[in-house]
Amino acid sequence: MKTELIEKASRIVGDNQLFVNIVSKRVQQINHGADPYVPTTPEMGSGDIALTEIIEGKLQWREESETSTASDPFDELSSEEPKA
Repeated sequence: MKTELIEKASRIVGDNQLFVNIVSKRVQQINHGADPYVPTTPEMGSGDIALTEIIEGKLQWREESETSTASDPFDELSSEEPKA
């Protein structure tokens, strides 16, 4: 992963632990066949794609309070466009 992408994306997310979780979950999704939300080039790895998606505002995530009963907030990493 490119250092400049890591730095930019981590500033957007703010919380380092949340940042790592978002990137790793999205990388897993991409590696399992999810389509990227940004244009890609052959030299981009799944990590670079995930970081670029964060930088370009293509991912949404939500932080759950510890008292929430939701299973996994990262299951719902998605594009900006809400599902119908």
